[in-house]
Amino acid sequence: MKSSMFVKVTFCSLLVLGVSPAFAGQTPMPQPFSADFTTTSGTGGEMNSGKIYFSLPKMRMESSSRGHESIIIMDQSIQTAYILMPAQHMYIESHTNQENPMMRQGPKAPTSFDPSHPCGANVTCNKVGTETVNGRVCDKWVSTGTKGTSTAWVDQKLIFPIKTQSANGEIWQLTNIKEGKPDASLFELPAGYRKMDIPGMPGGAHPPQ
Repeated sequence: MKSSMFVKVTFCSLLVLGVSPAFAGQTPMPQPFSADFTTTSGTGGEMNSGKIYFSLPKMRMESSSRGHESIIIMDQSIQTAYILMPAQHMYIESHTNQENPMMRQGPKAPTSFDPSHPCGANVTCNKVGTETVNGRVCDKWVSTGTKGTSTAWVDQKLIFPIKTQSANGEIWQLTNIKEGKPDASLFELPAGYRKMDIPGMPGGAHPPQ
């Protein structure tokens, strides 16, 4: 899977997965759920779609683009993402706290998540109102940084972005949301998958035998 696709399906979720234990008991925490997601371009064309399963500190995203399927399982407690390739029964391990080719162009997971300032670091962040998006009541946040202005609609109950729109018009959104913890087995590596090491990534490059 190309690194650009990895960025497109995870950019807003990394922010929430970065929730810090320091905020526990002080502010509302993101709640578990499952949903469908889609990413569309600024011209309205669908770029990818799939399913998301979320339960802190873990998340699973199943995506499909141009006939290619991929699965990403993230565990922020160990700062690790597993990129599964179902057709090959293989996976790539990526550490989100280390520099590697898979994450070089992507967002960096923050050390904490504050629902009162959910836009990330080095940007201005303003709550501009409340709107209902895909049947969910959301706080609307507008952020402005070096790459322009983007918007996020954060579900008031789930404390998770239901919709985001980037400066270039790209939209990521959730539909068919089901509250409650997904099955724990969804966040585990499937039996029978082999690890694939990639040149230039931490840990060396040793293709499976």
